[in-house]
Amino acid sequence: MKILGMDTSSPSGSVALLDDNDLVSESLIEGSPSYSDKLLFQINAMLNGSGTKLNEIDEFVITTGPGSFTGLRVGISLLKGFILATEKPFASVNTLEAYAKTIQPGPYVICPVLDARKKEVYTALFNSENDQCVRSTPDQAISAADLCDQIKQPTAFVGNGLDVYKDVFTSRLKEKFVHNVPTKNQTVAASAVLIANVEKNLHYDLDSLMINYVRPSEAELNYTVPK
Repeated sequence: MKILGMDTSSPSGSVALLDDNDLVSESLIEGSPSYSDKLLFQINAMLNGSGTKLNEIDEFVITTGPGSFTGLRVGISLLKGFILATEKPFASVNTLEAYAKTIQPGPYVICPVLDARKKEVYTALFNSENDQCVRSTPDQAISAADLCDQIKQPTAFVGNGLDVYKDVFTSRLKEKFVHNVPTKNQTVAASAVLIANVEKNLHYDLDSLMINYVRPSEAELNYTVPK
């Protein structure tokens, strides 16, 4: 069973290949105006490096947000092309869950934070006791300060929101901001593939493939009904 996974929800996307429950390849993709070209190049290089043809992939996996609207649309469009070409099933994985499960469970809450712009982060909280990572709040887009108000116990953060708001978290949370937690040393795409491999929630209907935007896009916000 070969599973190809993609994460395009942030400027640093990733791809991964699972073969018979073994993670055989994964790589990061740095975002740029040519993000879609780089994504195809990385996938092609990964397949060639493992001696795998596209029609030998048994399942495709994609993270569906929240995250970068443009990045998510690039990933979804490419996935649809692969499915139409191969007629293979797909699975979708929540982006924040995939991020959360790159952290080793421990005596702390896990909090993925992705930069949502507009002075907000996409986030959710996950309990990580007893070697499990279990969601405790829904996805939301909120300010870093409002997120801090929700933090009641030691919490490990992960995601590119730290690049922007780490100082806010450290100053407001103090000892509740947990540093240097152990990670699984894997990409978000690899995390998504491993989640999908366990859940076995496969689909064939492309109409069921939806992006989890959490908040309206700029086009939706600026749309006015014609008179």
